[in-house]
Amino acid sequence: MGEKIKLEMNDWLFNAGLVGLVNILQHAGDPIEIKDQYVEFDSVILEGFEEKYFKYLIDKYEMSLSWYKIVSYENTISYFENSNFESFTVDHLENLNHYIKDIAKYYFNSASYKAAYEIIYSKVDVLSLVKKIETIKLKKNENVDDKIEEIKEKFTQLKVLIHYCKEYESKKYLAGKNVIYTIVKNAWNGVSFLNSQTKEKDMYDDYNNYFIIPIKSYIDNKKATYKYNCFVCNKGITDLKNDLSFLNNTGFDVSRKSSHVWHFNNDVALCPVCKLVYSCIPAGMTYVSNKGIYINEGSRLQSAININNKIKTEMLKETQDNRSITYRGLVYAIHEQFNDGSKYDLADIQVVKYEEEKYRFNILSKQMLRIINLSKEDLNNIINCGFTESKMYFNVYELVMERILNNQNLFTLIHKLLVCKLSNPTNCRFSMKQVQKVLTINLRIMEGLGYMEKLEKDIIKQANTSGYYLREEYRGKGSKDKLNGISYRLLNALKTSNKNMFMDTLLNCYLYAQKTVPMIFLEALKDDEKYKTIGYAFVTGLIEGKETSNKNGGDKND
Repeated sequence: MGEKIKLEMNDWLFNAGLVGLVNILQHAGDPIEIKDQYVEFDSVILEGFEEKYFKYLIDKYEMSLSWYKIVSYENTISYFENSNFESFTVDHLENLNHYIKDIAKYYFNSASYKAAYEIIYSKVDVLSLVKKIETIKLKKNENVDDKIEEIKEKFTQLKVLIHYCKEYESKKYLAGKNVIYTIVKNAWNGVSFLNSQTKEKDMYDDYNNYFIIPIKSYIDNKKATYKYNCFVCNKGITDLKNDLSFLNNTGFDVSRKSSHVWHFNNDVALCPVCKLVYSCIPAGMTYVSNKGIYINEGSRLQSAININNKIKTEMLKETQDNRSITYRGLVYAIHEQFNDGSKYDLADIQVVKYEEEKYRFNILSKQMLRIINLSKEDLNNIINCGFTESKMYFNVYELVMERILNNQNLFTLIHKLLVCKLSNPTNCRFSMKQVQKVLTINLRIMEGLGYMEKLEKDIIKQANTSGYYLREEYRGKGSKDKLNGISYRLLNALKTSNKNMFMDTLLNCYLYAQKTVPMIFLEALKDDEKYKTIGYAFVTGLIEGKETSNKNGGDKND
């Protein structure tokens, strides 16, 4: 038995490391005790922690690693070998050439892979073999059948490389190099295996020497005289050597930036245990395509672990490069947390996003969390909606989530969507029904945050239907071309909150159609938020557009 280590929750960054440490130890099957605000475990389980650290990251992020891109081609090789290459086409040859050039040659010749070969015991001369493998080119009048023997030879060579990668030692170091540069480097840099001046070639030993061995010395050295205290846990430390400078966008070099501390007197230093916790941030946050997210649920450690692991599970299902994955992971985790039916109510939470090498912070209130939970289906409906403006593509789901995280309403976005639909319909990948979904989400925001009273009737549906029937009246009179101009006038009135202009335009429309103005517009006169909600819903129905959305979220014919 060793000494008991007790680690309590603190600021968001330390909490992210604490969640990461728990994830690593639980993944390894180590016994730990989790309480409301702290975790406790025996120091003995830190033996071999460097192996547990990398194993967790490799196992969790395996399918996003370049190592996986290499070995996953084995399924393709097996398929064609088992079918005797009967269905091998020109497209498959192009795919093979792409794999050879852009995956095998690219990664096996990369600096990080070359550094790993030196510490992997294997009889395979990887670089020589990679050099021999060339792409296959079809000459004039040649077809794929003429190259089958050459293709078989390439497959044989590639299988040697793939089997090399799948060996225990190879995966340990090649995949380990992958997680260093795609995951770990997002959180910290400049020390241990990420120190450009390190002399230790084995990153496992480097991590152990820098983070684990000092803890053992710290625990064993009970007779030491402590002059200082750890900045995080307040335990005694002998010197101020361990600072926060290795943490990206958080720490600073105390020797060069003494002005950052009170009276130029640095007291920002860590004990070895807290430094280990900070090194585990990559296992607490979730990263996809250089973007990350962490939910700082500070009321209970187990809640923080649960919600962040749910985000990780959802986000790592896909590895496509877009921000909506981060938001979808957040929505999924919030929805699951509500469904758990826990006796602990989900309190206000801090959302920390890592984008463009910077941390961005948002606070989600209980009410906004409920709104997100209630809007899950509507949000799912707009995942693939978007529009192009100034040669840039904007995803509607992302724009909605950004505003929700910033506690903003969606009126300006709804206005932009409708103007875009009128002016450049070919650049719009969304239907009017999906604009209604955005309106519905916005209504929940306005009601939930107290800007509007909760309504029993569906004002969005009523106003939208009124717009649709007015459009049909104009179509019947052969005047549907007038609707674009009318829609622009109504949108201008909504943007400037000019109720008189809106009602004048509306009355003229119904006089022309010789129809009674619907009663729903009496609701619009009661307050500004109802006026905008009803007005935008009406214009949504007025604008021409086929309402059958395809499975990708946008509309094929709009």
